[in-house]
Amino acid sequence: MILDDGTGTGAKAKIDFDNRLHTNSVSRSEVEQAILLGNGYNINTGLVSITNAGVDNAVWYFKNDESSDLIIYEILIILGTSTGGVGDGTLKVFRNPTGGTIISGALAVEANVNRNFASANTLDVTTFKGDTGSTLTGGDTFGSTNRSGTAVINFSSTPIVLNRGNSIGITWSAATSNTAQSVRIATTVFTRTNDI
Repeated sequence: MILDDGTGTGAKAKIDFDNRLHTNSVSRSEVEQAILLGNGYNINTGLVSITNAGVDNAVWYFKNDESSDLIIYEILIILGTSTGGVGDGTLKVFRNPTGGTIISGALAVEANVNRNFASANTLDVTTFKGDTGSTLTGGDTFGSTNRSGTAVINFSSTPIVLNRGNSIGITWSAATSNTAQSVRIATTVFTRTNDI
């Protein structure tokens, strides 16, 4: 049996004496391939100022309006030093939230940009940042964690998938006695296409 090049060049596949077919390939992760195709994005809330303590303040809302699935690869929580805060704050992630003043207040995020600087592709999502006292309603609790410093929640091996219409939200409850703290949420997301 001879394996011919299907494009008409006349090339044939090389098979060695151990009956191994020789190939030349490049292996990339799914997120790397998406970024190369112009389908990877960076979302950053920018500064969210929290001036209370012990209250769940909605800091980020994100809804997929794309026709394709959207994959959340990682979420970065960037915490500034808490003024007066004692102990850890509490971060909560919500699955499919539907309302709250973070949505009705509609504060624009700082960045919603393509990670491939040569691509003109844009991401069709509804995403807002919150403020002190912003609320998030509906949906289910997906997870929570106590934090006193910056953290990366990496979903590379077990990604979060948002179908069209699905959403995710995050609240931050600052440590006891906090009077001022900056919070930023950044995330890497990509759309899944037939090319991946």
